[in-house]
Amino acid sequence: MRLQPTSIISFALFLITLAVNISMPLFRPYAEVAGFNNGQTALVLATYILGMLPCYVFLGGISDRIGRKPVLLFSLFLALASNLTITVFPTVYALIFARFFQGVALALSMGTGTAYISEIVSKDVNASVRAANATSMATAIGFSGGAFMTSIALLIHFTYLPITYFVAIVITITGVVLAFSLPKLPPIGGNLVRLPYFPKGSFPVNLSIAICWATTGVVIAIIPTQLAIFHLTAYAGFCLVLINWTGGFMQPFIRKRFQPKTSLKIGFALIPFGFGLVILGSYLGILPIVLLGTAFIGSAAYGFSYQGGLAIIADLGGSQKARAVSGYMFFGYVGFGIPAVILGFLADAVGIVTSLLVFEIIILLLSLYLFLTFDKGEN
Repeated sequence: MRLQPTSIISFALFLITLAVNISMPLFRPYAEVAGFNNGQTALVLATYILGMLPCYVFLGGISDRIGRKPVLLFSLFLALASNLTITVFPTVYALIFARFFQGVALALSMGTGTAYISEIVSKDVNASVRAANATSMATAIGFSGGAFMTSIALLIHFTYLPITYFVAIVITITGVVLAFSLPKLPPIGGNLVRLPYFPKGSFPVNLSIAICWATTGVVIAIIPTQLAIFHLTAYAGFCLVLINWTGGFMQPFIRKRFQPKTSLKIGFALIPFGFGLVILGSYLGILPIVLLGTAFIGSAAYGFSYQGGLAIIADLGGSQKARAVSGYMFFGYVGFGIPAVILGFLADAVGIVTSLLVFEIIILLLSLYLFLTFDKGEN
C-alpha cells in the first residue's frame, strides 16, 4: 500500500520533533557525569535555540525559494545526524552539537511541512486548516514521544545509551527513504529573509507565549535536578510528556469551545497555578503533584494560551499574517531559552527551590498584569 504524501510529511515532522527530546530524560545524568552545574546545563539546553532562531528568522522563506521537498529532506538528515551524534557519543558535550542540529532542523521544517501539506491538498477548501491540524498533532506526539519512549526504557533498565536511540535512528532512516518519494512541487518564489512582524496590540499576546514557554524551559532544565534528590530522575521525562501531550491533545477541544480571547485569559491563570504545583511537588518529593503541575502548564503552553494567542496574532497580522506568527514564535522561543539559563545560574547561587519561587513570583505578577490589562490594551 502506497502512503499518501500528506502522511509522509506528517511522519517526517514527527521524526524531527522526536529527535528533539529523545535524550531529554538523560539530560541531567549526562550533565552530572561531566560535573556541570544548573546554569551550564541550561546553556546546553539553550543551544537548541541558538540553532533555531537564526534559521527561523532569516531563512523563513527558504522553502519558497528552493522548494518544500529539499528543505524537508535536509531537516530529516539533520535530525538523523543529531540521533547519530548522541548515540555514538552519549555525553553532554555531544548533546551540544545534537541540540544545535535539532534546532536548525525544527526551524526549517515547521513552516515547510505546513505549507507542503497545504499545497498538496490545495483543492480542499479547508486546506490550510487541515495542514495546521496535521502539523500540530504530528509535532505534539513527536515532542513528547521521544521523551516518553526513553523514560520507559530507563525505568526498565537505566543506561546512558538506551535502546530508544537506535530505534530513532532506524525509523528516521525509514522517514528519509519515504521522503524521497514525495512530489517535487515548483518553488513559489519570494524573499529568503522574512523578518518577524509585531503588529499593534500584539505585545501582550507575545509576552503571554514567552511566559508559557519560559515555564516549560525551566521545568525541563532545572526540575530534574531537584527530583534527583528524591531519586526520581528517571521520571523527569514524564514532565515533558505531560507538558506536550496535555496541550496538544486539548487543542481540538479548545478550538471548538473557546473564543481566542477567553482561551488566552484562561492560560494566564493556568501557568502560575501549574508551576506552583511543580514547586510544591518537587520540594516535597511527591511525583504526582509535579506531574499534575506539568499537565496544567502544558494545557496552557501548548493549549489555551498557544491556541488563543495564535488566533489573535494571525488576525492582528492581516496581510502580514505569516510574519506576525513568526514574531509570536520568536517571543516563545526566546522565552523558552533565556529565562532557563538565568534561573539555572540563580539556582546555583541561592538554591533550586528559592530560584523557582522567585520565578513563580515573576510569572504570577506578569500573568496578573496581563489578565487585568489585556482588554484595555486591545482598545
